[in-house]
Amino acid sequence: MPFSSCWCVFTLPARLAAQTEQTYRAQVVTVYPALADDAVWQAGMRQAIAAWTVDATVRMLPRSAQDAPLHRTRRPVPTRRQVLRHRWEMASTMKELPALAETMRLLLREVAAGLDAPPLPGYPAFGH
Repeated sequence: MPFSSCWCVFTLPARLAAQTEQTYRAQVVTVYPALADDAVWQAGMRQAIAAWTVDATVRMLPRSAQDAPLHRTRRPVPTRRQVLRHRWEMASTMKELPALAETMRLLLREVAAGLDAPPLPGYPAFGH
């Protein structure tokens, strides 16, 4: 989940996302050695995705009826609906958190399906 709290969030190329995560993890394990354990790391990543998805939903869903860019003046930026759809899609596949995943699938089916929410685009720096 790239830059989960930023208004300038877009999707990263998969390879770059993996490299970025590996680089970050290599640094953070020097301070938190337990994160070198794949099970600990993956559980933490799932928890982070869940927390940021719920946070984004609580903050943005009430305002999604009037869709708007996440920043008043900067362009390009995604809209609330695009970010919600992206977060819900990511969390909808989390087998380890079945209740959350089912809730996200419900939101995609019942809410996102009725909204004009194109997929979250890629970062402009990568030609998207």
